[in-house]
Amino acid sequence: MPTLKELIMASQGNIKADTIINNANLVSVTTGEIIEGASIGIYKGIIIRVMDKNEDISQYIGNKTNIIDAKNNYVMPGFIESHIHIESSLLNVREFGKLVIKHGVTTIIADPHEIGNVLGYEGVKLFIEESHHALPRIYFEAPSCVPAIDINKGLDSGGKIIDSNDIGKLIKMDKIIGLGEVMDFQSVLEANNNIIEKLEITKSANKVIEGHAPLLNKEKLDGYLITGINSDHESSLLEEALEKVRKGMYIFVREGSAWKNLNELSKLITKHKIDNRRLILVGDDINVVDLVEQGHLDYLINKSIELGIDPIKAIQMVTINSAEHLRMDDKIGIIAPGRFADIVFSDRLDKINVKMTMINGEVIYKDGYIIKDIDSYYSYPEYAKNTINIKPFNEEDLLIKVNDNVKEVKVNIIKAISGSALTERIVEYLPVKKGFVDSDMERNIMHIAVIDRHHATGNIGKGFVKNLEIEKGAIAQTIAHDTHNLIVAGYDVKDMITALKYVMESNGGIAYVDKGKLVSLVKLPIAGLISDSNYESVYKEVKQLEESLKASGASLNSVFMTLGLISLPVIPELRITDKGLVDVMRYEIINVLA
Repeated sequence: MPTLKELIMASQGNIKADTIINNANLVSVTTGEIIEGASIGIYKGIIIRVMDKNEDISQYIGNKTNIIDAKNNYVMPGFIESHIHIESSLLNVREFGKLVIKHGVTTIIADPHEIGNVLGYEGVKLFIEESHHALPRIYFEAPSCVPAIDINKGLDSGGKIIDSNDIGKLIKMDKIIGLGEVMDFQSVLEANNNIIEKLEITKSANKVIEGHAPLLNKEKLDGYLITGINSDHESSLLEEALEKVRKGMYIFVREGSAWKNLNELSKLITKHKIDNRRLILVGDDINVVDLVEQGHLDYLINKSIELGIDPIKAIQMVTINSAEHLRMDDKIGIIAPGRFADIVFSDRLDKINVKMTMINGEVIYKDGYIIKDIDSYYSYPEYAKNTINIKPFNEEDLLIKVNDNVKEVKVNIIKAISGSALTERIVEYLPVKKGFVDSDMERNIMHIAVIDRHHATGNIGKGFVKNLEIEKGAIAQTIAHDTHNLIVAGYDVKDMITALKYVMESNGGIAYVDKGKLVSLVKLPIAGLISDSNYESVYKEVKQLEESLKASGASLNSVFMTLGLISLPVIPELRITDKGLVDVMRYEIINVLA
């Protein structure tokens, strides 16, 4: 980093700029205007001057100054991903960074609670270590809820626990900028000492606290906000989001691979005409296929524009709004003196088309190619690749036993909702065969089971799920938010057992099986969550999986991501863990038989 004295001298031309960008149509996110013909001076990665077309730039140019002609491209601050779980991409930190840099993302705020649930405090540290070998600037938030729900409530079995002592150590790290999403909202409202202590540690460090508050309103929302939590990415209803914004929350408008809220929440601007300053576009969970084929924050900006949001407002929602929320607008989110020279070039404003990405004043990506790469090799330790610890089980362990004389029974069923993280609790009759409750292919009702894969306890939660839209076969995976036990759904128990076998033999991953034969396999050896291959290879594997599922009739967005969320007992309405069916709003285990 340059000294303050150097920067002052460079800003006046006494020290020559390293780089000058000229002929730029500068997107001013502070004023909402376009400054035509602007020039930007950069010294040691820091912006030292922003000049209009009438100013003489010659005094900042020396023999070694690099001149970049923007050619009237639109030049804007680097995009900030304010809430992402890198693990959901199925990529490691370095490969994720390589992919999103192409889409103008220069800063990532990652919540590593997925790897934290499997590997604990050490898993978070592994991500932090790897981030030093990545292209974008990456910050993390200390996982607040590992496991997602207080273990003493008996609703779920976690792999690891990140306690207040761990939070105290993490929050002091430079790469940790806050406390990750506080999912266990019920414990907050109960003023549970464990979660309160984590909140107080973060507040004392003057760092941000992220929220997770699906359907909370009125006195419950106020009680949640009093703690200092000031963001939410789980709003799916317009009136829900509006109340939260009015009460000072930042709404993270989520548009990921499986849960999509942008269509509805864009109406905050287009219908209610509210100020956009508290709205931020985020991905939350985006798989590698969508990152490759659609993009990242550039895609979210463009979709916002299609929905009627002004382009500059959409850009503000991934730049200055994010930076202000993170209390980092003195460093990122604005093209202005003293900020990092993180800059994105696009030849259009009505549809962002990233032509070049700069970080710290260096061109990292240009015209389809990564110009600068980090060659440093990073390898995960062996313990991170051996996370399957399961007590042996058989077919009957995955099924629900009833009286042999019964022909059908009334069953509580989890209903998945396309494009939403929410589920519904429904009740339907299911047939009984040989004393076991059976699936129903015609109604798209599948067996589902969650198996403890961390402690070999033999815990198996079992039930039924509707609307995954797989018309045949079975799918098993070690992605089961957030404790990431082994989850499987299928019509035939033999297919379920076969799929589970392939996943366990791979030390984690996703397997789709039909009629006893393997159709698709994605190996995810690191914590059972991510691959150690390059993003191109992972893309091919996941693409083949998705095509296989679509061939089976699936039309849900990212079926494996939807399945993975069925086990998260902090999002309404009905979920399943290794302990059984969970009524989320009542925080209790309920019987599968209604």
